[in-house]
Amino acid sequence: MNKKKIMPFWEHIEELRIRMIRCLFVIIIMMFFLMINKKILFNQIIFGPAKKNFITYRLLKHFTNKLYFHNLSIQNREIFGQFNIYIWICFCGGFILSFPYIFYELWSFISPAFSDKERIYSQIITTMVSTLFCIGMFFGYFILFPFLINFGYTFKISNFPKNIFDLSDYISLIINSVLLMGMIFLFPFFIFLLSKAGLISYSFLRKYRKHAFLIMLIISSAITPGDILSTIIVLIPLLILYQFSIFISFYIFKKKNHLK
Repeated sequence: MNKKKIMPFWEHIEELRIRMIRCLFVIIIMMFFLMINKKILFNQIIFGPAKKNFITYRLLKHFTNKLYFHNLSIQNREIFGQFNIYIWICFCGGFILSFPYIFYELWSFISPAFSDKERIYSQIITTMVSTLFCIGMFFGYFILFPFLINFGYTFKISNFPKNIFDLSDYISLIINSVLLMGMIFLFPFFIFLLSKAGLISYSFLRKYRKHAFLIMLIISSAITPGDILSTIIVLIPLLILYQFSIFISFYIFKKKNHLK
């Protein structure tokens, strides 16, 4: 028999506060870890896509000899610009490295609302979410971001103005590309929650597939410069994620009917 302990509202708030403090503590630890590894973080990771020997460019050049990439010029125009970027990047990196633990804490907070059988899958769900988030970040870092910055570098209205990237714009673009794709790749997990709650079904997802395609096309165009190649690059994984979400919703539907 599943005996759930009923907690007063303020005890729930206190438990949430404690879990949030733990998450913040882990983020700070990861942040300091990145701060003491500044050279690796910035020279090899952050500014890696700005160099022509970046792995994505080398692979593309290997498969097609027509593509050629240059080292990008990046400038800082603010007195404390590099210091502010240093702190911000370390904080964002600390959040990214801590994401699996953060999700574990949040899931542990809401999991008592589920049955004992559903809580068994907590570890599987945590692994699935962390994996999807990491795949999304890798996609944003190795595929989306390199295409975005090189589109911005090669597109010219005239040969007179020189394309020299501002440091803050470059950092903002890489953070948005990586984190945004990480969150987008969590779409199947949100479908899982909605399907479990009975708010959405696989038949609904199949029925409105064409409408979803239009929405995904708009999203792909919104987060890219609007050129066909970049839009297709983002659209393809979105279509795969949508189809995967249909399979998840169908699996939950079959499982519910089997239990009945």
